[in-house]
Amino acid sequence: MSRKLIFNYVIIGLLLIWAVYELVPTVRFEQLTQTEKENLKKEGKLSNLKSKIIKKGLDLQGGMHLVLEVNVPKLVDGLAKNKSISYYDFIEKVNKKHKENIDEDFFNIFLQEANNSGIRLARYYMDRGHQNEDIVKSLQKEARESVTRALEVIRNRVDQFGVSEPTIQRQGNKRIIVELAGVTDVERARNLIQSTALLEFKLLKDATIAQDAINRIDQVIRKEKPNTNLTDTTTQNEKILEKSSEDKAVSLEDIFGITETNATDKSDSLQDSSVTVDGNIVAKRPFSSLLRNLGRIGTGVPAENVFAVKKILNMKEVKKVLPADLEILWSNKSEILTTQSGEAKEFYVLYFVEREPGLTGQHVTDAKGTIASMNSNNAGQSIVNVNMDSKGAKIWSRLTGANIGKRVAIVLDNKVQMAPNIKSKIPGGRTVIEGLSNLEEAKDMEIVLKAGALPAPLNIIEERTIGASLGADSIRKGTMSVLIGLSIIIIFIVFYYKGSGLIAFFTLVLNIVFVLSILAFLGATLTLPGIAGLVLTMGMSVDANVLIFERIREEYKKGKTVRSAVENGYNRAFITILDANLTTLITALVLWQFGTGPIKGFAVVLFWGIIFNFVSGYFISKTIFTTITTRKIIKKLSI
Repeated sequence: MSRKLIFNYVIIGLLLIWAVYELVPTVRFEQLTQTEKENLKKEGKLSNLKSKIIKKGLDLQGGMHLVLEVNVPKLVDGLAKNKSISYYDFIEKVNKKHKENIDEDFFNIFLQEANNSGIRLARYYMDRGHQNEDIVKSLQKEARESVTRALEVIRNRVDQFGVSEPTIQRQGNKRIIVELAGVTDVERARNLIQSTALLEFKLLKDATIAQDAINRIDQVIRKEKPNTNLTDTTTQNEKILEKSSEDKAVSLEDIFGITETNATDKSDSLQDSSVTVDGNIVAKRPFSSLLRNLGRIGTGVPAENVFAVKKILNMKEVKKVLPADLEILWSNKSEILTTQSGEAKEFYVLYFVEREPGLTGQHVTDAKGTIASMNSNNAGQSIVNVNMDSKGAKIWSRLTGANIGKRVAIVLDNKVQMAPNIKSKIPGGRTVIEGLSNLEEAKDMEIVLKAGALPAPLNIIEERTIGASLGADSIRKGTMSVLIGLSIIIIFIVFYYKGSGLIAFFTLVLNIVFVLSILAFLGATLTLPGIAGLVLTMGMSVDANVLIFERIREEYKKGKTVRSAVENGYNRAFITILDANLTTLITALVLWQFGTGPIKGFAVVLFWGIIFNFVSGYFISKTIFTTITTRKIIKKLSI
């Protein structure tokens, strides 16, 4: 055997060893039982094994597909400062027109309405220019950059969540595609991704200011002119929010003119159109009758009244009469409390807080979800320890030191997680977030705080969830398509090319093995379109073999020896094969680079399939043929 053939076999041997090495973890993982996987997980070896296997895409193992869109109106509104009644009127008109003309660019409507209303945007968007046009251009740039920042935040969250091979990519100017293969807790993943994670620390308003706001809302509902001055409401507070009330069910439409059909937020609609009011005060104080005094907890809203209260607070007339520096927020979750009658009822809490936060989450440097130690006041509870940078520590120390005895609301995404009393000055930039349901919720909060806040809320435009059973069905059908295709090819080439066809079949199997090995090596993901690419690769491999065998047949018919016919056949077919495969290779590269989702999955497999087509279909098959003819194993070519 010549040195060239020995060298070829060494290369082939190394390739086979590498292929087996890469595929063994995948085969081993697929053979593991659920119990064995749990044991490996406890030993800390499962994640290491999973990192070496061929990863299956969303369509093969189930998971979720999301298309998210940056809420530009919310982003623009969040950037505004020094908001006034005229600003709220202006932004409400803009949002209304944008909803009516959803296809028109938001910023065109925004600028047009500002100019028509005589609004000087520089009053609300300082440091962004003086002319309305310049400010709008700056806001447009901010919106484009927000998508890039949102991509990074989502990627950080998903990485910490532990999803392998997520697909997170930009689509257009304001959309993001997220695909999480293998996710089983869809609701948790959705909340984790969509959570804005805007952490704020806001001081609660005094009880007199909160009660005055409630009085003003009562006056609006009674269609009276609200009193713009604060009043002494100590006696009123005791009457309006009595701990004991005469509850009775009434119709929303009868008392407030509110129906579910005119609800702006369908998620808050009731199963029926009734609320529970305090019969003692409903006539004089209709809004107050929806509320309950929860003592030190604050102002409570029975669960069945939430829809009505939200509807009232969103009324344009109500927003106008409330102080500009006041914001009314809801508790993050409800509380089950026992009333004086002994009945357990579900309540949400309303918090009357400063509109401007005393401190924001941008100063958070670290967060850790854990179970509180037995030596602490919240022993055994799920908590999140938060650390701040030096600037945040100074602000927090000054804020707590100047407001001892007051309450501060810890707000995440405009919902109050907790509102503890400030007992003393807190130096060092450390605080604890309590009131979490379980450790999993604490860990999720840790993830979003560490990854940072999204620059703007993200709306879900499209959502698809693929169950594991559907993924298994896709694998079964995909495998079946490969086997059927392979069987048809075997029958054809063996029947038509006889012994040469067997060599072609052997190299075709090697081609599939090499493609799967490179996917495992690169950590790439195999998808259903990828399987389609594998089938196409098989077809192209057969095409290359047909070209080679026909050239060999032509040379042999000219009277050349077997060895000479094989040599010349491979040489003559090489340029044709190279030309045909090179154009497909370039196409696969372009699809790989610029394609998304299924297209990219198809392109990855097709690209490597063509590469290994040359390795197995030409290099290895030629080595086998050369060995046979050199040793004169066959004297007559049957092809």
